[in-house]
Amino acid sequence: MAYEEAETAFHQGIDTVKQGNSELFRFIREKIMWKAMGINNTRPIQKIVEDVLRDARFRQWNFNQFVAMSKWKAKGGLTCNKIFMKWMRERIASGEKNIKIPDSGEHFSYVVVNDGPHYKEDGSKSTRKGNYMEFANIAKEQNMGIDIGHYLEQTVEMCARFINEDDSFQPDLMDKIMQIKDMNEREKQIDDYSQRKAKNWLKRYIKGLQ
Repeated sequence: MAYEEAETAFHQGIDTVKQGNSELFRFIREKIMWKAMGINNTRPIQKIVEDVLRDARFRQWNFNQFVAMSKWKAKGGLTCNKIFMKWMRERIASGEKNIKIPDSGEHFSYVVVNDGPHYKEDGSKSTRKGNYMEFANIAKEQNMGIDIGHYLEQTVEMCARFINEDDSFQPDLMDKIMQIKDMNEREKQIDDYSQRKAKNWLKRYIKGLQ
């Protein structure tokens, strides 16, 4: 991988970083960047991403490396937090004593756990993050299993930015996108297309690591 390409991937990866990411997220981001920019690197970026994700999947992690922060807002805020706090209130009502709902505007620490399926109000299985969040202190005390698949999936957007310039993710020359005359619009559409293709490939790859 050329240095200029690695540097572009470096900055694209940086742009996707948001507050509240786990240490695993940062590990994957930084390891990809430094391997890609290594002076002796000759491997394609896609191969580097594959290897780093595989390493992350089977590495022995410390519980604290999965802990992330979020802010609870009683009005507005993240949907997953609303689902989580609703579930916490239900648990308090059922008699659990060690749960404390944060005040609105207060930050809280959480992890995403693998504690069996949860179900929505209509009886269907839930894949919503809020149903699998747990306060970090409770998860640690009860030795709950971490859902590492969730944490790997959180890196898909970032990892796709590293690999989406690969030819395998580009539209065919005959694709209607390539016929757009406005160059800026064409480039935007190509980027959207390649990012979507790269994300789909990464989701399949991560699923295969489970």
